[in-house]
Amino acid sequence: MTDAVLRDHEWQYNPRVSTPDADGYRNRASAASTSMRARRPDAIYDIPYGAGENDRLDIFPGAPGGPAHIFLHGGYWRGRDKADYSYLADTFNAAGISLFVANYDLCPSVRLADIVRQARLCMSAFPAVAADAGCDVGQLSASGHSAGAHLLAMCMVEGARIPVGMKSVTLVSGIYDVSHVLGISINETIGLTQADVAPLSPLHLPLNGDRTVVDVIVGGDESAGWIAQSALFAERCQRIGLDARLLVRPGANHFSIMESYGDPGHDLARRIVTLCI
Repeated sequence: MTDAVLRDHEWQYNPRVSTPDADGYRNRASAASTSMRARRPDAIYDIPYGAGENDRLDIFPGAPGGPAHIFLHGGYWRGRDKADYSYLADTFNAAGISLFVANYDLCPSVRLADIVRQARLCMSAFPAVAADAGCDVGQLSASGHSAGAHLLAMCMVEGARIPVGMKSVTLVSGIYDVSHVLGISINETIGLTQADVAPLSPLHLPLNGDRTVVDVIVGGDESAGWIAQSALFAERCQRIGLDARLLVRPGANHFSIMESYGDPGHDLARRIVTLCI
């Protein structure tokens, strides 16, 4: 690639480059999450879903016996923490839904394939963890943002089923063909190789054709390459008969879309909640 092509590729597939004031969004999310934890003495932290050090969930309880929703965070598989997303609790708890926010190991301490296995472990354990928390396991749902959307999509691949009866899966601003990561700077940390692309790209893998509703959401102000990822994955889901749709949010970028998600009064938050119950 020429220098110009490399720069464009970085802009297309590295949201921290293409999104103005990315650090500002991150700082606001951290402050809102700190505030949420301070005012929620009923929250339960670091519940294990596996034996690993980072196989942990935070729980923000909703109504006793109510639905349960699990969220997988972003950070391009190399950053962020479940504690950075506590601010989402109001969106779900206001509707009586308990929110479970999951952690996982990060690159370069582990490989992406290891994180995918960890996400699948988390999803397979979710019904039992939700039952232990007093939730209705007949009303389970899941969402993920960015890298978390990729991990959740990898849980939709044949042979790695999301929990039976999952009502909805919401994929927000995800990447579904990891070949694009090979040409950007953050791969120095992630360490993907060409051999990783095929087994770790849900866009090109056989998916489960169950009855789960799938929303694939992306910001209209994200890069054309990033929007195309969502459009292609939504089309792939529709082709195999999933009840899937693409939602392009006008004026939203890769990070502002999560601020909308964390606002219980926003129509995006209301839509996601409606799919959970």
